[in-house]
Amino acid sequence: MTQGSQNRGCLGFLFPSPAAPDTDTATPNKSLDLTGNWPYVKRDLLSPAEASFYRVLQQAAGSGYHVFPKVNLADLIGVQPRTPKPNAWRSKINRKHADYVLVKQDTLTALAVIELDDASHNTASAKKRDDVKNQALAAAGLPLIRIKARKGYAVDEVRPALKAGLRPSK
Repeated sequence: MTQGSQNRGCLGFLFPSPAAPDTDTATPNKSLDLTGNWPYVKRDLLSPAEASFYRVLQQAAGSGYHVFPKVNLADLIGVQPRTPKPNAWRSKINRKHADYVLVKQDTLTALAVIELDDASHNTASAKKRDDVKNQALAAAGLPLIRIKARKGYAVDEVRPALKAGLRPSK
């Protein structure tokens, strides 16, 4: 083991001992250098099936509305002030997203979450994750519309599902 790879603790990285030269800086990690060699590749935001549904969903929503895909739940809902152990509640929605969010075009206010449920939602673990999402969105007062994944969609079939899932504004 080289001197630079020994576990020196966090203070050892901040204040290296003169007797123990930091060899990590002599040979930087190539995957993290700033010359463009980071290990990332571009990904499509939506799969072809998700993109196809998105286009139908946007048409079904009509003018006056936008559909945002893949929105982090923590950007849509939050923990009420003075809730005991708020981080435990935040962790329940951490790293979860809404497939699509229907928003008013003029205010960008979220009106509903739309989930496209394929066969993977039939597993026990997916049902548990779905239940957390269902309860969290219900508690926040944000309607959740679940639509079964299919090979194709028609605007005239999706529009009634949107209307049925939206609650009247107060």
